[in-house]
Amino acid sequence: MASDNKQAMGIGYKAQIEKYGTPISRDLYLELRKYADEHRIRITGFRNFVGDIETIKTVIDDICEIAVDFPKILDKRMGIILELDYDMNDADFSTTDSGHVIKINAGYFSDIDKLEQDYIEQEKKGHFVSNTGWRSVVRHEVGHVVENLYGFDIMEIAFIYANTTNRIELFDYLDENLSVYSTAYEDGREIISESFSGYYSKVGNIFADSFVKKCIELKDKMDLSMKGR
Repeated sequence: MASDNKQAMGIGYKAQIEKYGTPISRDLYLELRKYADEHRIRITGFRNFVGDIETIKTVIDDICEIAVDFPKILDKRMGIILELDYDMNDADFSTTDSGHVIKINAGYFSDIDKLEQDYIEQEKKGHFVSNTGWRSVVRHEVGHVVENLYGFDIMEIAFIYANTTNRIELFDYLDENLSVYSTAYEDGREIISESFSGYYSKVGNIFADSFVKKCIELKDKMDLSMKGR
């Protein structure tokens, strides 16, 4: 999930850990790892985490909430891996790699106040879904994982709920009714992620709610089809 801040962080996080604080203790690390394991989420990179493990537990809880609707995201082989990325510059809050590896920016998630401040700044400009907050960063990325695992036709669903078959009209609609970032790519890849951001943040965005409910409906039909084989 990208912000529109193009300034790089410069010297890497690992080279300036003292700038952020002291890495968590071994006991706190083991507590976090146990929590992730209990919730069927693999984590990596957190041994040198500088921040509050409750923040990461909240992220894990949010992933598990979405897994109630889309259980494949906790699959042992292709389920979500949550990685703390020490090299990401501050143009990105998080990214998704290999379809199921959610990388979160160590600089931001070590300083949740900065993450929230910078996120809200972009949200107020319409860059992200209105009235969402920092927790939607990972909800957004989970949308990408869901798309990778379930293979929904994003554009087909979007045309239905924007009530148009014209791509230009669709993107104009989304700019006004979802977010500017949802139209960042011509293939519509950010439509599902921004819809997940809005729906699971429970902000009452009409398009996001309709889009995700359709995805849940399609997933249920896939499940019934598989059972019938």
